[in-house]
Amino acid sequence: MFHKVKHHWRRFRPRYRRHNKRFRHRDYAVDKKHMTQPVDVAFVCSSTDFFDCVEEEVVSLLQRRPEIHALDGDIARLRKRFDRTGSPHDGAVALLAQVPCAVLAQLQMDRFPNGYSNKQERLYELIDFNDTLVATILAMDDAERVQFSGRMKQSADRICKRVGAPCFTGEQWTAIVRGLTREVAVYLAAQEYGFNVFMTDRTHDALGIDMQVQDPESGRYINIDVKTPSSFRHRMEQLVHEKRLTERELLIGDRDSYIVERNGHGDKKVEVVVLCILPDLFGDLADWRFVDPEPMREKLNQLIRDHGLHDGRFGAS
Repeated sequence: MFHKVKHHWRRFRPRYRRHNKRFRHRDYAVDKKHMTQPVDVAFVCSSTDFFDCVEEEVVSLLQRRPEIHALDGDIARLRKRFDRTGSPHDGAVALLAQVPCAVLAQLQMDRFPNGYSNKQERLYELIDFNDTLVATILAMDDAERVQFSGRMKQSADRICKRVGAPCFTGEQWTAIVRGLTREVAVYLAAQEYGFNVFMTDRTHDALGIDMQVQDPESGRYINIDVKTPSSFRHRMEQLVHEKRLTERELLIGDRDSYIVERNGHGDKKVEVVVLCILPDLFGDLADWRFVDPEPMREKLNQLIRDHGLHDGRFGAS
């Protein structure tokens, strides 16, 4: 009986071409001479509408059958691009790409308010989402701000449905926009009256600081945490429960529409002015601005005069 011989498989490679010329590989050394630095090519939209172009670019990042975390790998790149360009389009694209993970983080926080796995990671996802939203609004013109809330919610819902993620409920989206509207309004009012304003990063956000406002003449500044009336009351009651605020200080806070709390530990301990944006005190809001910003100017002057800091940490990370 003969043994079956297994022949080793070899890839066919022609040794000669026509006219008896040897087959040659491409010279990669020559290729390198023609290589250039990669360039971030601008996305070309088929529409002239701002929000349609934003959604179209995010959709172009998705594969044919996208998964729920399909955009996670693009978020850091898109946020860096926005930091570099400051373009409202780039900001809106980065914001829309963060929506699915922000929705999941919000749902987890709502379901387990007292703690859950990966709490810090989820918290930072929401902080990054809110920071991108505020930065995008500040980069927009007034016409784009007017349409932002409704149009961005529609785009966010469509992106979430494409990747199979839940959508922000109407209440959740309204709460986010309502809270950040006050933050943007304070920033724009301070900027309008010549204050130096610094929007904080996630490190400051974790300490409860939304922004820092500085008097350019004296150099004194305050850390501000902007609150709606309901969230301001909830925060005061929480501090009373934690024995960090007395009942008398709570009553004074109700009267003055602000309190001063101390957050952090050791060298990182900071004083934060928790400011309640009360309509009776500061008036109405329209299109992300105060209708009359004068009361806010007076309040900022008073807060800096009474609680201003001069420790060289304004604008520091």
